Amino acid sequence: MAGPHAAGVAALIVSRYGSAGAQKKMSSGRVAALLGQTADPQACPNAPPAGYLAFTGVNSGAEQECQGGSGHNSWYGTGQVDALNAVTK
Repeated sequence: MAGPHAAGVAALIVSRYGSAGAQKKMSSGRVAALLGQTADPQACPNAPPAGYLAFTGVNSGAEQECQGGSGHNSWYGTGQVDALNAVTK
């Protein structure tokens, strides 16, 4: 469900800082940058969610592990979108 939340915050960013007119049009790259810069970092969890260990890698058969730091990792990406921070930055 992260996709719909990120899309909603992206729409808020465009409504706040951009417009349909050519003078204030925002590029998709700028919207993505603002989403990433204003996201709340999420560290890898200490323990996987209940039942998660039943899912293994398609090719390796190994249990999936979160890799990376709190700034960017394989479970949460750049972090959790923060709508208020995104439109007030």
